Formats: sequence, structure tokens, C-alpha cells
Amino acid sequence: MLLIALLLEVAPATQSPCWNAGSDLEISQCWDRADQAADAELNKIWPDVLKSAREADRDFMPTQRRETPAAVQDLISAQRAWLKYRDAQCALESDYAQGGSLEPILSAKCSTEMTRARIMQLHDIAAGFRE
Repeated sequence: MLLIALLLEVAPATQSPCWNAGSDLEISQCWDRADQAADAELNKIWPDVLKSAREADRDFMPTQRRETPAAVQDLISAQRAWLKYRDAQCALESDYAQGGSLEPILSAKCSTEMTRARIMQLHDIAAGFRE
């Protein structure tokens, strides 16, 4: 609990209401819910991003640099790599807790924040495909 108190002093209150959720368990549950919500949002926008990539491939015009469309293939490859990166990065960031009660909190916080950032990236990518 001391570590949570120290993190509360360092982490801005506007960052997430989870830090004020109460006990370690309640904070962990809050971050877990936030992570699940971010993941659900990512899964919700994915079909639209994929559709944009398919449309980009459909409208593809060969150039000297590329003769065949690759937007869908590249998008899927990048997403798979990002998922591996996110999971590895969050494992690394939570290793600091060494299996203590803070570890799932740090892992879920990391995953939530990285997933929210990825959602913004995917919105930008989809918009780029539409241009």
C-alpha cells in the first residue's frame, strides 16, 4: 500500500480515476476494467480500419516502387507485431513489482494506455487510406 501511496503522489490525478479507487484490489480491478474497455474499443474499430485498407488495395494503382497492393497485408502484419510489442512492453513495465500486488495494476495500466494510443494511430491510418 505504501507503494500505491507513492505512485499517487507522482501520478497526476487527471491521469485516471483508477488511482483513487481505494485498495490495491479495487485499483487493480479498475485498471482491468479500463483495459477491457480499451480492448473492446480497439476490436470495435478494427473492422472499419480493415475495410479502409481493403478499399485502398481495391483502388491501388501500380507504380515503379510497388506493382501490387499491400495495405491489408501490411496492416495485419503491423497489428500482430504491435500486439506482441504491447504485451512484451507491459510485461517489462510490470516486472518492477516482482510479482507483488502492484504488478497486475502496472500491467493493466500499461495495456490500457498503449491500447488507447493504438486506437488513435489506427484512426489516423484509416484516414490516410481514405485520402
